[in-house]
Amino acid sequence: PNVQTDNGINALMLACQNGHIQIVELLKQVDPLVQSNSGSNAFIVACENGHTQIVELLLKEKVDPHVQDNNGRNAFMLACQNGHFPVVELLLKKQVDPNVLDINGGNAFIFALLACQNGHAKIVELLLREKIDPNIQRKDGVNAFMLACAKGDTQIVELLIGKVNLNVRNNNGVNAFMLVCQNGHTQIVELLLKEEVDLNVQNNDGLNAFFLACYYGQTQTVELLLKQKIDLHVTNNDGVNAFMVACQNGHIKIVELLLKENINPSIRRKDGGNAFILACGKGHTQIVEILLKKQVNPNVQTINGANAFMLACSSGHIKIVELLIGKVNLNVRNNDGVNAFMLACQNGHTEIVQLLLKETN
Repeated sequence: PNVQTDNGINALMLACQNGHIQIVELLKQVDPLVQSNSGSNAFIVACENGHTQIVELLLKEKVDPHVQDNNGRNAFMLACQNGHFPVVELLLKKQVDPNVLDINGGNAFIFALLACQNGHAKIVELLLREKIDPNIQRKDGVNAFMLACAKGDTQIVELLIGKVNLNVRNNNGVNAFMLVCQNGHTQIVELLLKEEVDLNVQNNDGLNAFFLACYYGQTQTVELLLKQKIDLHVTNNDGVNAFMVACQNGHIKIVELLLKENINPSIRRKDGGNAFILACGKGHTQIVEILLKKQVNPNVQTINGANAFMLACSSGHIKIVELLIGKVNLNVRNNDGVNAFMLACQNGHTEIVQLLLKETN
């Protein structure tokens, strides 16, 4: 019965994993503290899989409930992660230390929010009653509140408001509000707006919540934020603003919303590119048409000499090429002396090559 696989797993661990209590009783002579190659043991496996009766049985055998695997995870953390409320409750009664950290600096509270399982909200409430610190941040700076916001778990967010610092940021400078806006969780956006979170904070790359909502096409979130005092013109470290990324990613409704707010569509980023160049390069014909109606200059060049027409030809966006013929100089070259015709030939865009040959003849 003591034989272990190449991964260090034994018969007792397998019985515990699958909830076979009678077999666990038959294997009492097997040491329940034997660890697999990952550092897990029979007790950890039983807790992880929510087999309460087996957990009780092993506790009677005086197993050490505090053992941690190679990643620093213990039975309590894994029971929290998988939403096994009866096991969590049982371990707390056995005076298990709920504040132990894994190798990434996460505690049981963070583990409870890593997976939305049944019993998840009940576990969070229980951990709050046990005075487990909900503000603990992992080594990457992420805390439980950020995880709940990223997932759009309104119930958990409501539980944590008033108990956590809403403006804490992770190592990338990202806070919970940015994550909510990025993922378009409008209910939580509204909740946090009532809490007066800082809307204009930027992460390490210079992105703020509004920028992220525009980038990911979260139209409802953008509408909510436009009603607040936000700076529409904030740029990231490359000089890119929210309007540019909305154009680049083809989010037509957001582009129209921002134009109604009188955003300047011609602002350029550090490399000289603008919203029009980005939209042409990505083939977003409707946005290109909208911007042309706004009298955007189609001949603008980046610091490398590239313009919107070159990018459209290079990427094979024939509808945009057709739109721009007659509005741009077809023979402009970039800093390497390359023009739009050469780029179309290089990338094998036959229809565009034929079209340009007609124009030049």
